[in-house]
Amino acid sequence: MFWLLIVLASAGCLYLLLLSDERDALNFTPDTLYLPWATTFPAVTVCEIYNAREAPKKLGEKYPNYVKHLSFDYKKYIAAIIFGHGTCSRSFCVPCGDKVPCDLPFRTIAEDYHIFQIRLKCTELLSDCFFNGVEFPCCDRFHIVDSEYGPCFALNTLQSENSQLDSLLKVNLTTGPGKLDFRISSDAEIAVHSPEELATLGLDPKFKVEVRLHMENRVEYLFSVVEIENDKVLTREDLSIRGCRYLKEKPRDDFYKYPVYGYGACKLAQQTKNIFGHCKCVHPIRHKAYEKKYCNYTGIHCVVHYEFEKAQSGVDKNALIADQCLPSCEESELKTVHVSKRWLPEEYGKGTITIRMTSLPSLRFQRNLITSNLDIVVNVGGMFSLFFGASIFSLVEIFYLVFRKQ
Repeated sequence: MFWLLIVLASAGCLYLLLLSDERDALNFTPDTLYLPWATTFPAVTVCEIYNAREAPKKLGEKYPNYVKHLSFDYKKYIAAIIFGHGTCSRSFCVPCGDKVPCDLPFRTIAEDYHIFQIRLKCTELLSDCFFNGVEFPCCDRFHIVDSEYGPCFALNTLQSENSQLDSLLKVNLTTGPGKLDFRISSDAEIAVHSPEELATLGLDPKFKVEVRLHMENRVEYLFSVVEIENDKVLTREDLSIRGCRYLKEKPRDDFYKYPVYGYGACKLAQQTKNIFGHCKCVHPIRHKAYEKKYCNYTGIHCVVHYEFEKAQSGVDKNALIADQCLPSCEESELKTVHVSKRWLPEEYGKGTITIRMTSLPSLRFQRNLITSNLDIVVNVGGMFSLFFGASIFSLVEIFYLVFRKQ
């Protein structure tokens, strides 16, 4: 009986220890062995800002037969729609046929490359690109990416069909801290983020810089970056345990049209899905993968009205979808160090942008699972040995004692 009580007490202690084991917990270990590192330069996205004076003028020049009879306010409204803007009102959000012809070629205007008859092409918007003092053709590295307001141009991104992981710009002790210089010819919003991210409305505003050329034409953005490396064991763990997705783990959703997984891309896809559920169409300035779901003129009004109502009610556009998207396992931690804006008369009509790392990172974090499957085996074996004195010899001895008595 004494022996049995000892065994039961030991089994209870073993159970309690295994129960308290942090099986699903993660930890982040700092790694300072930075000498052999190659740090990925973050993505830089440039989005042209809607110009209420130039956009309607271009619309009238490119499509005179369709808009020549429209009032300036209506031209302004249609041009704003091409930039993903526009305010819905009783005078504008009306079916086609009365004030606007039903054959207004919104799909043609907004489809890939045609949209750039109104918006600036990459070659028109960007010029004089240098990385660490070496010039490169801007549009060879700035690729078209999706956003709520239509196509933008992003360097070092993984969310373009033309980008690959091994082609991303990297820096190390040989190259020194990364520095990107380029010029823009129009007002634009500049965003700095991880390569798998998109410059969506959900991106933290502190990583965005709005450049108005009549106010500032010399902008410098300084940042620091800390990358995260993942333990290879995590690839075999369930999503609920590691709490993040790898680049190849894209959601099984018809509205996720992006090459790799990213948190911002996931939220944008979910937002697009919500709008489609309400209006049964997708705004024609969006990614060309949605072209079979593009809205006509009446459908665009529904989208504009839907967005306007949410803005008026004060409801956060991302609040309803925040819990449906996991962070990316590959994301890096960026920190804005300093932003300076100046206006120089000698650079009139152009804007020079500098995106620069303050220094090479001397720290990175490793995401590890506190208790892996191998750790469980080792812990169970150690606890059995501790509480029961169990070993191979003691197990063999049981058979020896049984057969000896017989």
